[in-house]
Amino acid sequence: MHYCGVVPAHGLLQLAMLEEVREAEPPINLSALFFEPGGAAQVASELRALGDVVVGIGAPVSTPRDGRPARECDVMLQGLGVSPQPPHPELRRLAELLGLPLFRPAGGGTAAVVPDGSYSQFPAFETNADGVFCAMQGQRVPAKRHPLGIHRRIEELREDRVIDDGGDLWYRRIEEIDAAAAALCAHRYAVGHACWLGNPDEGVLVLPGSSLPEEFPRHGVLPPVERLQLPQA
Repeated sequence: MHYCGVVPAHGLLQLAMLEEVREAEPPINLSALFFEPGGAAQVASELRALGDVVVGIGAPVSTPRDGRPARECDVMLQGLGVSPQPPHPELRRLAELLGLPLFRPAGGGTAAVVPDGSYSQFPAFETNADGVFCAMQGQRVPAKRHPLGIHRRIEELREDRVIDDGGDLWYRRIEEIDAAAAALCAHRYAVGHACWLGNPDEGVLVLPGSSLPEEFPRHGVLPPVERLQLPQA
């Protein structure tokens, strides 16, 4: 099984893939492969060539219903303290080209655990890379523009046994790190350790873990530092 993540990379798409590497003793490592950014048709061709895949798509693939300004899953994600990813036309085109059924939970509600084995019926799902990192850490992560934000993201991947055989995660572009996060979510989704939020009739988001808090804590996200005040103009 190949666990894949695709995120926007400016006008193109960034694909990352994880594979389990089983040793005689646990834990299981996840070997990462990264691809050059490309268009929807190129990424779809590569994913089809891989055979059995589970794909985390890191941007909206559905639209708000009834003319509403935002989807319920995006409103809920914002409430957790994570900014929703804006729509990306190439990712929507990718979802159409792949033709893989997107995860849609049965029944009512707006949040629940992903049922075991869902990946066999729904091998693709929508996720959010920043939401993945927040869910894995149990709190908000610093913004990508902050050096500590990049550090926390890479360290989280390393702690989750993601191994970059093609170099080093520290040398990767931030889009590659985000794609690896979406691929990591695909792995958690496939092994039955993920949850969803949103309106099943409109489209839902999948994040790792068995539950989500009402809000990701922000306390202690950035250590305090001293800053001097400038004189009044």
